[in-house]
Amino acid sequence: MGAPRLTRRAFLRLLLLAGIGGGLAFAERRTQPAGLRQFLTWLLRGWRRRVEPPATVALGASLSYDEALLRDALMALWDQAGMPDVAGKRVLVKPNLIEWIEGRPLVTAPEVVGAILDVLRARGAAEIVVGEGPGFRRDAGPVVEHSGLAAVLARRGIPFIDLNYDDPRPVPARDGWFPGQPRLWLPRHVVEADLIVSAAKLKTHHWAGVTLSLKNLFGVVPGIRYGWPKNMLHVNGLTPSILGLRQSMPPVVSVIDGIVGMEGDGPLFGTPVPHGVLLVGADPLAVDVIGARLMGFEPEEIEHLHWGIWAGVGQGVHIEVRGASLEALGRRYQRPPK
Repeated sequence: MGAPRLTRRAFLRLLLLAGIGGGLAFAERRTQPAGLRQFLTWLLRGWRRRVEPPATVALGASLSYDEALLRDALMALWDQAGMPDVAGKRVLVKPNLIEWIEGRPLVTAPEVVGAILDVLRARGAAEIVVGEGPGFRRDAGPVVEHSGLAAVLARRGIPFIDLNYDDPRPVPARDGWFPGQPRLWLPRHVVEADLIVSAAKLKTHHWAGVTLSLKNLFGVVPGIRYGWPKNMLHVNGLTPSILGLRQSMPPVVSVIDGIVGMEGDGPLFGTPVPHGVLLVGADPLAVDVIGARLMGFEPEEIEHLHWGIWAGVGQGVHIEVRGASLEALGRRYQRPPK
């Protein structure tokens, strides 16, 4: 009996299967270290965002740090942005307190933090704390004191939590941005919060391009667990760390202080920009996209915004701006040095 013959149809099927197998193997290699499955999850979610309703960002023109005017302006923006109900909730407000250098607008203005606290109280938040874990300083106290935030908190009876030392707790590292790390350690007050307000500064950053509400989340990583300047984040990479933190934390909303921004050599040594803007929104990616455009950057220029939009980490395609005009308030900030 002779050897069985391979028919033309069987040969074509084998060829097709070999092609599919080779394609999958190639795709698996090209999508490492995330892996093909995670890559497809990001891709499909990003496509889905393109047919979902727009995110809302409220934009206010405010030229002053006058506390009473700020409180009224922020209250109105909070409503325009459709921010979540905070009644009965535990809220952590996370300002940018990276460092203190006299004459440099590198921290979130304490008057803006005070206005946020007043809005949260007026809306019935049950428990409010302010927390930050600077990446360079091992003690946040001097920045809180010199910036004027200590006095703002004392007048309102709000505690400050140094997140670098706040009892780290394990949480799942979600969405595949920390390959090989099934969990992260985050401060107790972050893990237990019902809502986190990322109270960021509108400024440039020499590595990330801009530091707005998403990059501001680096300050929740506890130095006592990961060291200074948050070495784990830099080893993992800026972009995946920014997006991975966002996905692994409780719900985050954004307020950005752009009344005086910073251009050029940020986040520490840039030049003040009297800009007169406030941004508020429930989707940090959408708020940062608008913030970047106010500074004259397209989202594609900022790597973590570009990948966040592509992977659908938030709504970065369809954004409805309410309040002041984006076109009227847009500037072109000096780019940070490479």
